[in-house]
Amino acid sequence: MTINEQVVSILIMTMSGLFVGAVVDGTRYLLSALSPKFFLRKMGYGVELIVWGILGALTYYILFLVKGGEWRLVDPLAQILGIFLYESIFQPYFRFVGRVFVLLFIKPIYLIIKFIFSIISGIIRLFIRIFMFILMPFYKIYIKIKRNVLQKFFTKIRRSIFKKS
Repeated sequence: MTINEQVVSILIMTMSGLFVGAVVDGTRYLLSALSPKFFLRKMGYGVELIVWGILGALTYYILFLVKGGEWRLVDPLAQILGIFLYESIFQPYFRFVGRVFVLLFIKPIYLIIKFIFSIISGIIRLFIRIFMFILMPFYKIYIKIKRNVLQKFFTKIRRSIFKKS
């Protein structure tokens, strides 16, 4: 392996370290933003372990593409360097970009979905109210008939039970 290839692999592993730092930080940030009662928030450590495992497999895949799967001590050190670079220099910028992304893309999509859901539920409620308004007179007649029939039935039973022989 030439020096140029080694420098390129170190740069790629440093970039993957930056990516790992950003993904882990984003995962922690998203988990902390969730409600404490939410399932993923309660299983935060498990989610983070799964993310670390996926990132480890992705890192090995990158290593496989770049160097044919050869692992050297320089590779994890370069990745740790990338994670430290993210934490010390790039974290505020990535978080700013993340907040802008959430404000420009995620929140509008969420609000559109919420608006559509409220329209659909309002239409369903309107149909139910119209249906109940139409059926209300028939329901009242049914209750009166039912009450009269049951009252007659129970009085017959009461008379038959307490009938003196």
